[in-house]
Amino acid sequence: MTLTEDRPEVVATSVASTRSPLARRLPIALLVFGIAMGFAVGGWAVSSSDSGTTSVSAGGGAQLTKAITAANAATVVDDRGFSKLENGVQHSHGLDQALTPAERVELARQMNLARDAALQYPTLADAQAAGMRRAGPFSPGLGTHMIMYSNYARGAGDGPMTDDQIAHPLAWIYDGTKPDSRIAGLFYSSLSKTPQGFVGPNDVWHQHNNVCTVSKPDGSVDAPLGADHDATKAQCDAVGGRLITATGPLLHVWIVPGYEDSQGVYAHLNPAITCADGTYETIPDVTKIGDRTSLCKDGVE
Repeated sequence: MTLTEDRPEVVATSVASTRSPLARRLPIALLVFGIAMGFAVGGWAVSSSDSGTTSVSAGGGAQLTKAITAANAATVVDDRGFSKLENGVQHSHGLDQALTPAERVELARQMNLARDAALQYPTLADAQAAGMRRAGPFSPGLGTHMIMYSNYARGAGDGPMTDDQIAHPLAWIYDGTKPDSRIAGLFYSSLSKTPQGFVGPNDVWHQHNNVCTVSKPDGSVDAPLGADHDATKAQCDAVGGRLITATGPLLHVWIVPGYEDSQGVYAHLNPAITCADGTYETIPDVTKIGDRTSLCKDGVE
């Protein structure tokens, strides 16, 4: 609400009448001075020609226009290589679709179950001690996936996920490759082409295309070129792998405090998972990864 103050007209008249001639001329002088200063700051110049006419140069005005345009232009942001990480049929996360009050309560309960499951193994060393095996190298945006192969049969089906399925994801995701690397999220798989998943319509599942896999002597399966790399058959042959044209439905759940995903809890990639140098830059040729456990270009394992 705007408040206005009513002033008696007689007061305004009496004040004006008591002003000296200098006081009455001062506002006009200040206005003229302000205009002159504006022209000076804008780079305008006034000159007199021999013919007695006055010309105005607007060279500084062009500079001012350029500065204003630059200031109003969209800022170009360096995404540090994040946009180059996508592979396969991904999904975008806009505004969440509406949930009923009952669905919201149930989803909160499910999220608590998922978080409890994630925090069971707070470090990568804990995952290894529990018998999990690393599937592929660390990749920025995706982390290190530690697979619990005994949970494969608990993948999501056509109906809603059960509490048991939520508590037994296929993989735990870590923010690095060191024993003390921290848990960041969970990784669920599905045995159905159209999993219903968590309550509500917002858990959009994704899949990967052209993933190179290698079977290991211990019965585990590795993805030496990274799960998020659209590998060619020649690249896969070079590492002795088998090319899978498309995976089944997969779902990341970034439920761990401190690793919340700015793109949504179900987003495929997580900007919080970076290389040691803070970028998402990977090595140019993934077939050269060799014994490295990370795809990061910075070379820090």
